[in-house]
Amino acid sequence: MTISPAPANLRDVRGLRTDDGRIVRRGVLYRSELPLSGTAASASVAVWPPSDVIDLRVPGEDPAPHRLDRPGTTVHSVPMGADLAPALAAERSTGDDLAEAYRILARDAAGSIAHIAGVVASSSGPVLVHCTAGKDRTGVVVAVLLSAVGVRRADVLADYLRTEANLPQLWATLRAAGIHEPRNRALMGVQAAALEAVLDEVEAHEGGAAGWLAAHGVDDAVLARLSDRLLGAAQVVAA
Repeated sequence: MTISPAPANLRDVRGLRTDDGRIVRRGVLYRSELPLSGTAASASVAVWPPSDVIDLRVPGEDPAPHRLDRPGTTVHSVPMGADLAPALAAERSTGDDLAEAYRILARDAAGSIAHIAGVVASSSGPVLVHCTAGKDRTGVVVAVLLSAVGVRRADVLADYLRTEANLPQLWATLRAAGIHEPRNRALMGVQAAALEAVLDEVEAHEGGAAGWLAAHGVDDAVLARLSDRLLGAAQVVAA
């Protein structure tokens, strides 16, 4: 029996802070590469499987049934960013400006990101956001959600850059699953400047990232639920 490897880029987006002292709750928002099995051998997530899965892959990336499509878990297909899909980018050489690719993704997929905000806000349990590698499309979506509830930019960037340490194992795992590396070498890694370019654009909107989501269909009630779902009070340790 072949045992699928543990996810290389799976993590709970927890413990990140806002300027007013709140933190992202544990067990609410996960991010990962494509799940290659229905199990998660990772100490970084306390509850598995998630209640909702946001699958950002586009048609043509993986024809197999989703590994987490099972009773108790709802898989939402929200395809976006074909130019950032490793399996498709392997077939062509795209531009090497990752910042511009991220900005285009945010603009083109704004309505889809707004939809995802609603799913996270209304879910009864952990929500997993993933694409194929779990770094570009997943990174942009997670960054916008975090920014919209007031997580500090430094913390948003730090979470995105955590993927860097996982890259060798991540690409080895994907290669073993038959997923080819992109020809565009920029898509092999992560770039803080690329994510900052998206955050600059989104946060420049009236009302910041929350205003950007509102402009694309997220009403005040959903924004409030999103904040309540993601954020809790920081624990104060007595001296």
